[in-house]
Amino acid sequence: MTVANRRRGEDRRVKNVPVEVERRSGIDRRMVLESASSQIHAVLELLTQIADSGSLRDDNRRLLDTALLRLRFALERMEPE
Repeated sequence: MTVANRRRGEDRRVKNVPVEVERRSGIDRRMVLESASSQIHAVLELLTQIADSGSLRDDNRRLLDTALLRLRFALERMEPE
């Protein structure tokens, strides 16, 4: 059977299927952001403790410093001014 023969049959895809959309309120979104923000703060604190422990090689220390910088930047963009 060729590809052309298989495609000649009736289109079996379902069309126009309604999908329920869950809309979050502004309060819900704010709570999610606050939760994410508090989690990022906790991660930053933990990673800073690891970085300050002095048990990392220089290359790993640089990678960790870069990750900390990126997390802080992301956190600043999340939090309202």
